Amino acid sequence: MTEANDKHIESLRAKVRDERARVAELTSRLGDLKRLLEPASSQLDFVELGFIHPNVLAQRRTPQELARWLAGADAFLKTAIDTREHVECMAKQFGNDARLFDAP
Repeated sequence: MTEANDKHIESLRAKVRDERARVAELTSRLGDLKRLLEPASSQLDFVELGFIHPNVLAQRRTPQELARWLAGADAFLKTAIDTREHVECMAKQFGNDARLFDAP
């Protein structure tokens, strides 16, 4: 691994921890809307377990392959962040106690 890749991994871990805290805080304030945060939590799980888990990182890759791999983790992390931000906007627009109605 290169120093840049090591820093990228540590950055990803920190960002995932931060995003989990944000999702948890938002979840604690919401009623039905918290269900819309489930995909964000799943994306964060995927980043942790599928990209930056030590067993996954132990697989042999060149530094360039690892950099591309970590870029994939960035994309999934961005999806989680975007999802949380979207739910925050909905809560701001409709209120924390907004109700969800399931379509038939």
